[in-house]
Amino acid sequence: MKNKKIVFISLILLLAGFFAVSSFYKQNKVEELSSMSSDGAPFIRDHSPVFGNKNSKVTVVEWLDPECGSCRAFHPAVKKVLNEYKDEIKLVIRYVPNHANSEYMIKILGAAGKQNLYNEVLEVIYYYQPVWADHKNPKPKLIWTYLENVKGLDLAKLKEDFNDPIFIDQLNLDRIDGQTLKVRATPEFFVNGKLLEDFSYKGLLNLVESEIYKN
Repeated sequence: MKNKKIVFISLILLLAGFFAVSSFYKQNKVEELSSMSSDGAPFIRDHSPVFGNKNSKVTVVEWLDPECGSCRAFHPAVKKVLNEYKDEIKLVIRYVPNHANSEYMIKILGAAGKQNLYNEVLEVIYYYQPVWADHKNPKPKLIWTYLENVKGLDLAKLKEDFNDPIFIDQLNLDRIDGQTLKVRATPEFFVNGKLLEDFSYKGLLNLVESEIYKN
């Protein structure tokens, strides 16, 4: 009985230590970010996809991975916030390729952007993610079959542009900026350089609104 009590107390102390370290790390990260400008690098680059009002003073930067299940799950919340405030904010997309087939999908998204069909292709990638990104049997090349149904998409051109080496250069720049901002997990959000700490639809909405209506 005494041994069980010791183990229980040890677990409590370990958990307390973990939360203390996590809190300290997050606070340090927030303080470091406050000294950076949100108008350019490392938050935004010329190649970054931008949606909403491109002249807005409120910038939402989403770091995502097309193969990330959490990114897929949170995507409807991002769309909802953007639809509600499309005239007041701009959404900037950056990448953190944490999975085996992330780079493959990012190149497809880059090629789709050349045809102004980025969002349409992203929807297909997310919708079929459980199939092409199956952890036990991933089949990334299946995405080409699904993309045949995207209205207005020139699939032959997409396949040609997919091989453009510029997308790798852009992704490498995203990697560098992500490391600078200490972005590890996805999705992660910054609103005017402020890190989203309350990871929820309401949390994102509140942070966006606080910047829109800031005096």
